[in-house]
Amino acid sequence: MSLPLNIDLQQIFLHMLNFVILVGGLYFILYSPVKKFMDQRAARYAAMDKAAAEKLAQAEQLAAGHPAQVDKLDDELRERRAESQKIAQAAAQQQLDRAQEQADQIIAAARKSAESIRAKALADSRKELKELAVAAAEKLALSSSQDAFDAFLDLAEEGKQNEQHA
Repeated sequence: MSLPLNIDLQQIFLHMLNFVILVGGLYFILYSPVKKFMDQRAARYAAMDKAAAEKLAQAEQLAAGHPAQVDKLDDELRERRAESQKIAQAAAQQQLDRAQEQADQIIAAARKSAESIRAKALADSRKELKELAVAAAEKLALSSSQDAFDAFLDLAEEGKQNEQHA
């Protein structure tokens, strides 16, 4: 069948049928898998968005509870510092007490030592004075007064000579 202007209807129908087959084939081969991939991708991103929103909500809840926990930890830290300071002060006081006791013991020992040295020095000086007095008394008793005067003059002369030489 041929129409005027050389238009063949059969050729038109065949081209239309080829076009429909081409469109259907391309739909099943290309469009359908691409659409399925895009839907899966959209679903995955939606799930990721939902998970992110849930995590954000959890983070906000944690952040809301965080100041309370920080305050609690600060209070606990203050208590521990106070306990540590008390312990340190007690230890320092014990050390001061021990040091004071040692100082008292050292002072007492030094006083005893000084007292014994003083007593010994006093006894030694008394003994020496007694010996000198006895020696002087013996010299006076044994020698005459003239001999003593002569000895004094001799000593005086020796002293003058020593002064002149010096």
